[in-house]
Order: sequence, then C-alpha cells, then structure tokens
Amino acid sequence: MRHGGKEYDSKPIWAVAHKWDADVARPLKVNEFSGGAADTVKKLQALGFEVVKEPSNPDWTWDEHVLALELYMRDPTTTPGHGSKEVLELSALLNALARRSGLVGNDRFRNPNGVYMKLMNFRRLDPAVLAEGKKGLSQGAAGEERVWNAYLGKLDELRARAAAIRLAIDDAEVDLVPAADDYEAEEGGVVLRLHKSRERDRKLIGKKKAQVLAQTGKLACEPCGFDFREAYGDVGDGFIEAHHRKPVSTLKKGEKTRLADLALVCANCHRVLHKRGLMAVEDLAKLIGIRRAPA
Repeated sequence: MRHGGKEYDSKPIWAVAHKWDADVARPLKVNEFSGGAADTVKKLQALGFEVVKEPSNPDWTWDEHVLALELYMRDPTTTPGHGSKEVLELSALLNALARRSGLVGNDRFRNPNGVYMKLMNFRRLDPAVLAEGKKGLSQGAAGEERVWNAYLGKLDELRARAAAIRLAIDDAEVDLVPAADDYEAEEGGVVLRLHKSRERDRKLIGKKKAQVLAQTGKLACEPCGFDFREAYGDVGDGFIEAHHRKPVSTLKKGEKTRLADLALVCANCHRVLHKRGLMAVEDLAKLIGIRRAPA
C-alpha cells in the first residue's frame, strides 16, 4: 500500500491495525487472514488506503537460462549459495542485461535469492544428482528443460554461448534492445543481436559487395543463388544482406571483421542460417541443392 508517497507491505499493516479494533484488541495472526486481493487489499481499500499492485517479474529468457546453466555446470555437485560470489556476480550481470535490453521488473528482479533458486531448479533435471538420492526444487519452468536438453552433452558449446552473451552485454556498441525485425533463433536474442552488430558495418559490407561484383559480376545469395536484380530489375540493384560466418564463440571484443568473415545472402536464407543455431553457409547450400535435385 502507499501512504505519504512511500510504499509498505499491506499484510503486516492490516494485521497490526486490528490491535486497535475494539472487537479484537490484538494483532491478527498469519492464519487469521489472507494476503490476497479478496481479503487484505479489499479491507484496506474500504478504509481509504491506496493499495498498489507490485509489477511481477518477467519470465526468464533463453539467454538468462543459458547464463544460469553455465554457472550450474561449473560444478554440478556443489550449488553456490545465496551469498556466494558466483551468484552475486550472475545477479548483477542479469540486471545489467535487463537495463540494456529494456526489461522491467520489481525490486526483486533476478536478485541473488532468485538466481540461487534457478540453480536449484536445474538440480531436478540432473541425473547425477537424482542418482545420489538428492533433489532440487520440484517446481521449475519449461525454459529450464529446453535449455538443459539443448546443451545436453555440449558443455563446450554452452560455455561458448555464455561467453558470447557476456561479450554482448559488456560491449556498448551492441544494441540489445529488441527490434521490430527480430526473430526467434535457437542461439537466443542476445547472441543474434551480437551477430547483427557485426553484420551492419556499412563500409565493410560495401567493400564485400564490390569484391563479389568484381569476381562474379552479380550479387547473388551464396546458399540459394537468388539475385535481386534479376528478379526485380533496377529496384533490386545492389540489394542483398550480409551474414557473419564466424561463430560467436570465436568473437572477441574489439576484433575486426574481415571480408572473408562475411557472406552475401538473401533475407530468407539469412533467417534460416540463424534459426538453425548459426548454420554454416555451405551446409545450407548443400541442403538447398538436395531439396532441389530431381526425385
């Protein structure tokens, strides 16, 4: 509830208020009232108090789950405690990611207790933990299972993906706010935006186009061969997208992109390349060739 410009927990106030009720003359006990809107909130509002509903925290994203799982997998036999350095650092990192991506929550957003609970949720999925007769928190989220299954037996890939997310958070030049043209990708939104930041150097893309034009005389999609000028005439002249070939696990802050790191692709192939977790350009070309081959 709000009073004098400050906010207070409504439940203890309602309980203590009964101390001055002539019919009760004592504070209420926990089991004597509910903290829900149908009880405490309704009664306080009837007395003229302004009750403010605290905003709920958004669900954990794919990228946040990746960071949490990477921390858990550093030592699955010993989960870091609430006040451990590792949990505090991850809590701070997740809050930094939220600030940069525009994610809004309440004052408990990804706090150390919430991070610790997320780690304990992973324990319920860990066969090694269950084999020892131990267990984690029984109630978990579907996102935990999806990330767990995605990186099962792929610890090096998990570490590389988490490192890429940290790189993006720490790089002020990477815009982490979701854009209207963002799309779902198996690699997660933060990594996708890291890739896009490496694919938007207009000068470098211009040089890549000039190089390909000089070598082939046209700007065709490398995987499927689509040529915008051939399909649309003058309106399609010079139009094509650039895709960063280099896996995010190899990207380093301040590293310069070379022409060889870029591939010219159509929008459809570009999305498929990212949708398949950064599929190799050559692999997509082979897939298209197989599907186009006569039966």
